[in-house]
This record gives sequence, C-alpha cells and structure tokens, in this order.
Amino acid sequence: MNHELPVEMSSLIPNALPTRRGSETKSICFDVLGTCFGFEAAINTIDVRLGLQLKSVGVDPKTFFFAWFYAAQRDFTYTSIVGSYMPIAQILQDTIRRACRIVDFTGDVSDDDVSAIMNAVMSLEARPGLKECYNGLKDAGWDVYVVTNGGKETSLGYCEKAGVQLDQYHCLSCDDLKKAKPDVEIYEHASPIVAAAGCTGQQRYFVAAHAWDLLGAGKAGFKTAYLDFEEHDPVTDVFGEFDVYASTFVELLEKLRAL
Repeated sequence: MNHELPVEMSSLIPNALPTRRGSETKSICFDVLGTCFGFEAAINTIDVRLGLQLKSVGVDPKTFFFAWFYAAQRDFTYTSIVGSYMPIAQILQDTIRRACRIVDFTGDVSDDDVSAIMNAVMSLEARPGLKECYNGLKDAGWDVYVVTNGGKETSLGYCEKAGVQLDQYHCLSCDDLKKAKPDVEIYEHASPIVAAAGCTGQQRYFVAAHAWDLLGAGKAGFKTAYLDFEEHDPVTDVFGEFDVYASTFVELLEKLRAL
C-alpha cells in the first residue's frame, strides 16, 4: 500500500502537527456533506425557487434535491475515475437544469435560480449535536479531521458558521488529490497525516452517513462509524458491518467515549 503523500498534503504535516510517536492519541475523520452538515437549506431554497413548477409534475423539493445530488455524486466519482476530475460544486451547478428535465419539468430555470440554490449549498447548516460531539472528542483527547468531497474553503466555512474550531490542516479535500471518494487512495493519503499525530491503526476512526464512504475507509484500515440519519439503512449485505452505529452525534460521542 502506497502511503507516499502528494506535495499538497505532505506540506501540511510539518506546519500543523508535531510528531508524537508512541503516544495514546486517538484520531477521527468525519465526512462533511450530508454527515456533519445537512441539506435542509438547499431543499428549502429549491422549494422557494422551483417548488410550484416541480409539484406540477408530481415531484417534491426533497425528492428532487436527492435525485440531483446523488446523480452529481455519481458524475463526480465517474469523471474522477476516467481522469477528468472536476470539483463537485461545479458539477452540481452544471447539472441542475438537467435534473429538472429528468423529472419532466421543462419550465425555465433562470441563472438567478441556479445561483440561489448553489448559494444555499455553500451555506449548509450543522447537524444537531455536531459542535457538542466535536468539542467532546477534543476534550477527550481525540485529534479530529474532516475528509470531504467538497472544497476546503467551503468546508471550513461550514465549520466556522457552526462554531466548530477546525483549522485548515485538519480539513482534507478531494480537490487536493483530484480524486473522488470512495477512491481508496483518498483514505490512504489521509492515513499518514493522521499517523503524524501518533495514531495507530486501532485508534483511527472514520465517520460518515454513507455506507459507500465507510467501505472505502475500511479498505484503508480505518475503524468505521455509521450515522443513520440520511440513508437510514446501512445495507450490510452490500457494504458489510461497521464498527460503530449511531443515530445522532450525541449517541456517537457517548459510544466513542466508551471505547
């Protein structure tokens, strides 16, 4: 397994974290989109801007959002696989009108509509209990990271808005590698950054509300924690078993503290 860091990531370690070999540090990496931050703001904006037109073809804003977002996740991953990586925000912006056509909404979607929806996507709200979970883990001695398909600055903006004090060195974006999760290389490159803080494999956790994300993390040696508030069903026949299951960030914190 190749753990050599690209220039963008290897340059973070000396400036960010002292090496603490042999310590008892535990680390945890969180997915961002859908896990730490929910999509209600984007869904509500879709309702305001396009809701009546969508309902006229029998589609509610939440259904439309996830059809659009999941298709964009697919396109983000597939373009990455074939070597044509593009930031997920760009893919989301460029596929809104297509998503409308797919659900038989053929009315006008203005540039202002697209801009308003994308502004909402860039301003997601924290899931309940996120700040308490983050602070609780930090207080218990955990080193906390996020590893995201989204952009670094956008993710840091989400955290700042939520009162989560995350610095740039603890925010790892797929844009750094030009590869999309769940490419195992993303998790393999996160591992040595985490290891620089003195973590062993048994002390290294990855948290997501998406089973496919944890499948990739598990392949790279992370322990896995599944939050069920988006997918609701981890579909273990497809993705296998995870190490921790929780329905809220409060429950997750309790279970991690008990490890």
